[in-house]
Amino acid sequence: MKGKLYGNGLWESSRMMLPEHKEAILRSNRSQERKERSVLDEQELERISRLLTTSLQTGRPVRLHLFGEWQGREVLGTVTRVDPIRRQARLQTEVGPEWIAFADIVGAETA
Repeated sequence: MKGKLYGNGLWESSRMMLPEHKEAILRSNRSQERKERSVLDEQELERISRLLTTSLQTGRPVRLHLFGEWQGREVLGTVTRVDPIRRQARLQTEVGPEWIAFADIVGAETA
């Protein structure tokens, strides 16, 4: 006589999944897709700083590559203000002004 605990019987008899279990599985899958923040070397930080300063002084647009936990994004605009205390730069974009944290910038180039 075979019962539920033999072979695959335990799992075959419990096919029900609670909503909490489903959410936990989805959270686990999403956390595996999360990106790590890269650490920039001093030369790259200096180059980004020069591009931001040039954009502030000349009004030339700059394209910033920003970090995102799930997906990075790009912002195109002109630097209108730099706040060294809050460590942010204000960009005038097509949509309007946007404050960008220095820590979120992973790359920059002239547009």
